[in-house]
Amino acid sequence: MLYLWIKAVHLIAVITLIAGMVTMALGGRLTQPEWRGIARQADYRLASPALIVVWLTGPTLAIMANWWSTPWLMVKLALVLVISGLHGRLSATLRRLERDGATASPALFQRALPVTLLSMAGIVALVIVKPF
Repeated sequence: MLYLWIKAVHLIAVITLIAGMVTMALGGRLTQPEWRGIARQADYRLASPALIVVWLTGPTLAIMANWWSTPWLMVKLALVLVISGLHGRLSATLRRLERDGATASPALFQRALPVTLLSMAGIVALVIVKPF
């Protein structure tokens, strides 16, 4: 029963993280300060706390289910690292843009949305199918 509660918390955190990252990517594309502010708030209030919960609950689930030796989990972890690294880059870039008052939108924001969504789709497929 505890496993299912941890899994529920993990899934809620993942959904919140992805929602925050989508908001960050879309808000970062726009040059108006209001949208950049919304993107920063999505990072501060949604994505960053959710990422912490994901990294706490994910390994806990893997330990409880004894999945550490499975190849699909290693591929999933690689995709989670991609998402985590991208979150860090988005967060740092948004902070820098806000600090400098820049009006241009870096190319990172154009690539962030497809990378986030494709990584998420790969993770979902791996978790459900467990192909190898």
